[in-house]
Amino acid sequence: MTKQVASILGVPFSTRGFRESVDYMVERIESGKQTHVVTANPEIVMLAREHRGFRAIVEQAYVVPDGIGIVYAAKWTNQPIYERVTGVELLEALMAEADRRRWSVYLLGAHPEVISLAAQKLAERYPSARVVGYRDGYFRQDEEEQIVQDIAEKKPHLLFVALGAPRQEEWMVKYRDQLNASLMMGVGGSFDVISGKVKRAPAIWQKLHLEWFYRLVSQPSRWKRQLAIPRFVLTVLREKWSGRS
Repeated sequence: MTKQVASILGVPFSTRGFRESVDYMVERIESGKQTHVVTANPEIVMLAREHRGFRAIVEQAYVVPDGIGIVYAAKWTNQPIYERVTGVELLEALMAEADRRRWSVYLLGAHPEVISLAAQKLAERYPSARVVGYRDGYFRQDEEEQIVQDIAEKKPHLLFVALGAPRQEEWMVKYRDQLNASLMMGVGGSFDVISGKVKRAPAIWQKLHLEWFYRLVSQPSRWKRQLAIPRFVLTVLREKWSGRS
């Protein structure tokens, strides 16, 4: 039987494919087990490698391969990861499950206009899923207690947090025991895509695994973040050649 966890530069990734991952998460939610999902791309892996505190968070989470770079790295190092599990698609799949099962959903993060539009579009697209609350990511530290209390009172099956990495993961872990959420997931820029404020790469770019390049071309300000990709590739290859990977 294929092992369920693979290690890429020390980060433990699930080896489940997309549909298998969704089914696994549904099973955990239905059985009352709390789950923290991290959608990790090369940038997240390099963050975990360089910051011990963040790495400890990732090691305790259910990590899925969000990024073709992870799939390639697995191939180079003979790890059983064969399929991307992208954050925005995983969010949509979980919302479809919420629609089927009448789950409650809470959205946190992004710009006020973006989160409002995302909540509206998700509610329209998945009318039987209950969007019980949403809040933008522009809150002060002294407002956090009220936000945590609001989420805790609503006990959402799904809590999607878009505060950017590593802040969103750190925030969820900090308040995990108080939030009463069955599944928590950091979703980065997914609300921007869902709201329509940012367009996802056309299907042909996705098929060619050039979505990262499309984002760079359409959002040149991302260039510093994209530097993590060549550093990731070089680090994986260096460890492979040294026999440590």
